[in-house]
Amino acid sequence: MTRKTIVGITALFVALGFSANAFAAKDYPDGFTKCAQNKGESCSFSGTRQVALGKSGDFVYGTFTGGVTCSSSNFPSNSYPGSAWCSYGPAGSGGDTGGGTDTGGSSSSGTSNSCGSGGGTEVCVSASGGNGSVSLSWNVSGSVTDQQVYRDTDSNPSGRTRLSSVGSNPRSFTDNSASNGTTYYYWIKFRANGTYYNSGVASATPSGSSSGGGSTGGGSSGSYGSSCNGGNTTTVTATIRVEDGGTFDGGCNTYNGGGALGDGSQDEGQDPIFRVGPGLVRNVYIGGNGADGIHTRNGGDVDNVHWSDVGEDAMTIKDPTNGASVYANNIEGYDSADKFLQANDDATWTVNNCRVDNAGKFLRQNGGTTFPLHVDVTNCDISNMGEGIFRSDSSNSTARITNSRLSNSGDTCIGSWSSCSSSGITNY
Repeated sequence: MTRKTIVGITALFVALGFSANAFAAKDYPDGFTKCAQNKGESCSFSGTRQVALGKSGDFVYGTFTGGVTCSSSNFPSNSYPGSAWCSYGPAGSGGDTGGGTDTGGSSSSGTSNSCGSGGGTEVCVSASGGNGSVSLSWNVSGSVTDQQVYRDTDSNPSGRTRLSSVGSNPRSFTDNSASNGTTYYYWIKFRANGTYYNSGVASATPSGSSSGGGSTGGGSSGSYGSSCNGGNTTTVTATIRVEDGGTFDGGCNTYNGGGALGDGSQDEGQDPIFRVGPGLVRNVYIGGNGADGIHTRNGGDVDNVHWSDVGEDAMTIKDPTNGASVYANNIEGYDSADKFLQANDDATWTVNNCRVDNAGKFLRQNGGTTFPLHVDVTNCDISNMGEGIFRSDSSNSTARITNSRLSNSGDTCIGSWSSCSSSGITNY
């Protein structure tokens, strides 16, 4: 998790009026006081405070009284290096904002804090899986902008897997990959303005489905995709480059292509809004001119990105990637005339929690190429594909889609593949 933020080139700063450190990432959140390094040092304060552990703009949070030893073992994640810092929030930051209410509904087990709490910035519920599905619902008081849902079959939060982001109220999430009869532990983390905190979730109500895997009816996208809805708009006239392990966090603001980036059409010569790799672009809303979206090289990843109107492509794996792993989590996009995802070099591409509607194809390997591409798609809602989901001309490539919802999606596998499969699919 040790990353630095590297954004753009000098021309971009001049064109947009940014200073050279406009996106500098600090080792403590705004309003917090740095107090100790992650080497077992003591962080002391009065009263109950929210405490952040992190580095370079990436943090986890806990709530403590009278002080805490700055050690990864005291926080929800244990992966922060010794060079990370603890910092404490202002007086009163550790308090519950109160007012959450149980949404009701059938519950086989579980209320808030019924399993490992992970440091006070989340609630946890346990639930027994029905026939392929567990639904969670909850209400939150206060101006919460994002919830993250995690799952494990053990109550220890250290090994849990992130499933989804949830944004709207009332909050809900359906886990379509739950096995019948298995007890799962779900953690709900919540935040506002980029900061995780104890938001007043009084309880969450789980219910197991007995009617088969997947949600049913209506074509609703549920909680699939990105939680970003757009915010302050920046017109990008020169590609923003995020490299050398850096992170760009857009705060779910809107980024539109402009100037030399093109007009967001199907012109193959357009440049991307972001070029990432190795590194991470997250919490970005791409507006009406998506240019050529996001280019990734050398294992560049994206998380929580929304394309409101896809230009030439939403995301493209470019040379060099050389077999690196590429992750696209919590992504959402609309109106891609040709393809949503494009692969121009060999890679292992993992896509988790997506919502894609109205595209020619969900994913295309560059036509006529035979390099090995390995694609794994799970927990997605894909609808209205003009041709289909996966297309390749390479007998060296593999593709798989699991635990997803499809509507008017065309053929799953088109062209030559070493293997191409689907399982756990709900058609609506």
